[in-house]
Amino acid sequence: MIGSGGRRLDAGINHIGFARMGAALVGLVLAAGLAQPARADTGAALTAATASSDDLTRLSLEELANVEITSVSKAPESISEATAAVFVITADDIRRSGATSLPEVLRLAPNLEVARIDAMSYAITARGFNSRETSNKLLVMVDGRSIYTPLYSGVSWDTHDVPLGEIERIEVISGPGGALYGANAVNGVINIITRNAHDGIGVRGGVALGTDDARVTARIGTEFEGGGAVRAYLTAFGRDSVFAQTGAELGDDASGVQGGFRADWGGGANAFTFQGDLYHHNAFSRDVTPMDLDGGNLLGRWTRTYADGAALTVQAYYDRNQRQEVGLFSDETTYDLTVQHNFAAWGRQTLTVGAGYRLVDSNYDIDPVSPAFLLPAHRQVGLSNAFFHDRINLTDKVNLVLALKAEDSTLSGLEWLPSVRLGWAVNDQTLLWARVERAVRTPSRIDRDLTLPGFLEAGSFEDETLWAYEVGYRGQPTSTTTLTVAAYFNDYDDLRTVDLNAVTFLPVHFGNSARGQVYGIEAWGSWDVTDRWRLNAGISALHKDFQEKPGSLDITAIASRGDDPAWQAQLRSQWDITDRLQFDVAARAVDKLDLSGVPGYVAVDARLGWELTDEIDISIAGYNLFDDRHIESFDAGRQREIGRSAIVRVRWRP
Repeated sequence: MIGSGGRRLDAGINHIGFARMGAALVGLVLAAGLAQPARADTGAALTAATASSDDLTRLSLEELANVEITSVSKAPESISEATAAVFVITADDIRRSGATSLPEVLRLAPNLEVARIDAMSYAITARGFNSRETSNKLLVMVDGRSIYTPLYSGVSWDTHDVPLGEIERIEVISGPGGALYGANAVNGVINIITRNAHDGIGVRGGVALGTDDARVTARIGTEFEGGGAVRAYLTAFGRDSVFAQTGAELGDDASGVQGGFRADWGGGANAFTFQGDLYHHNAFSRDVTPMDLDGGNLLGRWTRTYADGAALTVQAYYDRNQRQEVGLFSDETTYDLTVQHNFAAWGRQTLTVGAGYRLVDSNYDIDPVSPAFLLPAHRQVGLSNAFFHDRINLTDKVNLVLALKAEDSTLSGLEWLPSVRLGWAVNDQTLLWARVERAVRTPSRIDRDLTLPGFLEAGSFEDETLWAYEVGYRGQPTSTTTLTVAAYFNDYDDLRTVDLNAVTFLPVHFGNSARGQVYGIEAWGSWDVTDRWRLNAGISALHKDFQEKPGSLDITAIASRGDDPAWQAQLRSQWDITDRLQFDVAARAVDKLDLSGVPGYVAVDARLGWELTDEIDISIAGYNLFDDRHIESFDAGRQREIGRSAIVRVRWRP
């Protein structure tokens, strides 16, 4: 079956003319690269704590602690200073995982729940509320561009195929981020950061072929006068079907083509970035009918750095995606402008302020014969905001962060999102923190506009709210170990329900008639057993307690509150057998889903990688090695089983 993914790749994209073009481009990449003479690296210098996505050297624990992140405070800081439960997936982690898609990479974060639903769809969340319908409290960004859909406030993972070789790192924050990022940053924030165009000069390519997946990728980067650089890529993929519980393939295989570019130029006082992507995917909808997914985006960013260390950033982006299937055509367009100013340190204070405006124009044209529809079909939603973030160094070891965001939505009005964080650097190896924060999830189009005459009426659904409380520890207990522990208590109110009419029972409507508490603990760490062998482990556990408000007539449970395992754990081993040979093993155990009773499972993955030359590396990886099939998500009427798979990858780099 090793060739089935390749056959689906060719069949899926041949009709739009990309199969031959992709193969030809990869051939040109390899030919041009092998003919190139060795060159000195003239790209932008990387900090000592940052590795290129093509660097095969694992970061030391000290370097990992000093990796510079920006998502916690919207300003550069090292992981060791961040007063939040943040886990960073590095480019080396991505490569060594052997993963072929972004959702599979996110399994590396122990503070996330990742459940695969079918060939292309996933439910991903942090700290509970996971399912296809309720994974709507996690904000996901690519280089600061939000990728959530206004249809249901979640992420359509089947449309976002970020090429893994383009990613520099992924910052995963569990816990709210509303004071900086606004609505929908309720249970966590994921910020995917792609590489600077200077990182990747030359011609590069890769081919992967497996039992379930196939992919070809080509990239080319060059520098231009004035110190700038531009990089472009083209990738095509095919993915095999998952299984029904009978063991039969469901026929939901998928394929797609995506291309994009990034340009970075300027330096010193002014730096500019301009980037964009364009894609076409073929997938399948809920009832396994064909679906076309098309879209693209453009993003521009200007950063002005002043002599005193202050910085002004202006960013704007445009994003459009279209989805066409039997009975539905959707068209979503987003325009976003953000201005942020990081002031220079003044005494013991460092202040950041910003403001922004987002306009989402959505149109959902549902087949007239369908019993359900959105009313109105076309709607524009505006979202304006302003925020400040003030870090006050009370002493050399203790800092206080006060943040507040005011956000006004045309659907739900004005919300105030405050945050208070206290950090104590006990010593150079130990940080303790505590924080309190408020976050909200604003209504989606389904929450407000979904109508089914006689059964469901459009209602006046309002914001879901959260007050979150967290304490944490991050440190290096010894010179060869790291440890992060976070305990949290989340108090939710006005949660979504489906309520009966108090007099006539029908029609039902979406209401805010539930409240609840979720509390738990997350922990992860690393141990350098030897200079060549590292173990990474993580565990998370949670407990949920939901109540209906007095007078509520809610008729659903899973659809409103998610279906989560009580615990999950992972263990990863990274072993450099020699300077050119690597062997990685990862195991994860996930408890049964607490409401639906879907059984828990254990999955073991392994990868063997060989750096054949300084320019070429090959690898073979296997997934779910000791498990024929398992279910990962409750989805009424179509539970899918994920099977065993393997993939071989060849990658060339200058």
